[in-house]
Amino acid sequence: MIPSGEAIVGNRGEILAKKKLRQLLGIQPGDKLFIETSDKKMIIRKIPTIDEIFDRPPIASGTPDEIEKELEEEGARQEEMSNE
Repeated sequence: MIPSGEAIVGNRGEILAKKKLRQLLGIQPGDKLFIETSDKKMIIRKIPTIDEIFDRPPIASGTPDEIEKELEEEGARQEEMSNE
């Protein structure tokens, strides 16, 4: 289930999300958010800080050449599967 909740628009137009949602997303005062709109919908995403990005676990290991080779092999496997 995707957590959701109400927010209130303040007198100056600021969006005030409930504390539980802010805690769940790790949003602190002063954080930057990215807002995307489409068809009267608003999607708000936290923009991670540099420290948060460096604290993430690596998604790959090896040299750039090894990673590129692995990606090429995976692409070839995916293409074979789609041709079957």
